[in-house]
Amino acid sequence: MNRYLFLVLFFLSSNAMASDLWGPNGLIFSPGVIFGQFESQDSSTATPNSLSLSFAKPFTHWFSLRLDYTNGVSGGESSFEGEDFKAEVDRIWSGFAKFNYGSEWSQYYLLAGVSQADFFAGQKNEPTYEYTQISPSFGVGASMKIEKKTMMALEYVSYMTGGMGGDVNFSAFGVRFEQAF
Repeated sequence: MNRYLFLVLFFLSSNAMASDLWGPNGLIFSPGVIFGQFESQDSSTATPNSLSLSFAKPFTHWFSLRLDYTNGVSGGESSFEGEDFKAEVDRIWSGFAKFNYGSEWSQYYLLAGVSQADFFAGQKNEPTYEYTQISPSFGVGASMKIEKKTMMALEYVSYMTGGMGGDVNFSAFGVRFEQAF
């Protein structure tokens, strides 16, 4: 299922499709890698890593809407009640309002939105504990132009905030390439 989703998102990011679907302002496709930190009330900290795909639709130079899909690629080792386990991101869907500030060559941005995440933790790839949570999300980032329509971005995003009624905290540093179409 996840492979098919990546194929569909990649196909939609092609230049011809993006300009027909999204109009003259275009679309920004951003693949990336995130390095996360997972904490729950039941366990100590683990550090799962994930791949991320993002699409943003700019409406003005300072405002766009962004949709992210994140899929776990490696789990972080931790312990729960004296036993070792691996915590992993199963998937995260996020929707953000993105507020940009800067020039054509470099930008700073704020993200505000909501995320729905699925995590699991277990021993030897057997999910023992599963977490699903919906939470407000926020982030900050900076991007720099490296080619005519390509920027490299570094960002920090708090996807899950356990202090807001949920059980899980998950935040991540990300590196992504933003390709405008």
